[in-house]
Amino acid sequence: MTLDPITIVVQYKIKKKKLVKATNAISEYVEQVKKTEPGTTEYKVFQDEDDHTMFVHVMSFTDKAAKKTHEKSVHLKQLKKVLVPISKGKAIYTSLVRVKPAKPAENTDEIKKDASSHEPI
Repeated sequence: MTLDPITIVVQYKIKKKKLVKATNAISEYVEQVKKTEPGTTEYKVFQDEDDHTMFVHVMSFTDKAAKKTHEKSVHLKQLKKVLVPISKGKAIYTSLVRVKPAKPAENTDEIKKDASSHEPI
């Protein structure tokens, strides 16, 4: 049985006059994540198309240990030192789970009733 990855989304805003500083720090940070965190299977950063001060990070980890490694990393601490003072408000963290496919109907009588409604008249 394979476990679903742990997926987190982080959303925050940066002060307009600090966007260049933020984007430079984020770019360096993402490079460090890719180089040093094999358990981080995905790390993408998006900027809102209309509101350039809004950033969204989407990250996936193979397991809890990989998530913990990420959270304790030096490069995350460095990024927070840069971003926290130039942020507007607090970051919003959301943990996501994959939507599971619906189970097929177990009652065959229901299936037969449904099928008959599709027969030609």
